[in-house]
Amino acid sequence: MTSDFVVVLRGYDKDQVDRLLAQADTALSSSDDALRASARELLQNTVFVVVLRGYDRGQVDDAVQDRLKALGSATSVNTPPHPPTTSSFTVVLRGYDMTQVDDAFAQFAAATRSGNAITRAAACDALRANDFRVRFRGYDRGQVDHAVQNAAQRLS
Repeated sequence: MTSDFVVVLRGYDKDQVDRLLAQADTALSSSDDALRASARELLQNTVFVVVLRGYDRGQVDDAVQDRLKALGSATSVNTPPHPPTTSSFTVVLRGYDMTQVDDAFAQFAAATRSGNAITRAAACDALRANDFRVRFRGYDRGQVDHAVQNAAQRLS
């Protein structure tokens, strides 16, 4: 399969993306409901590996959303198919402290899995109140801020 995605300095692993999208395309051309459901679940739950030279993340995310929509997914086209992970943040010269961000998103992940409304509300408040330190070599501040907003919305 040849992809039309732009190759960027820090993008999604090309082989992983190609395999996943090939499976989704096979399911789209099939009338087998089980195969389509399996492909839909795989698209919703896959966390792509970020590599030095990979496919543009935004383009791949859009392609995944298009396939989910075609497969009849309940996932909104405006929401990411999976919760944000710290591995998807770009490391920049002056960015947010990576340990603080990792800890905050670990708490978010635990709260997301929890069915307890109090736990989710507490994690949402903690995420919004976070004041990440800026360090030499840290996560891109704009990406983290955007992910925090999205995560807080998902917990609300």
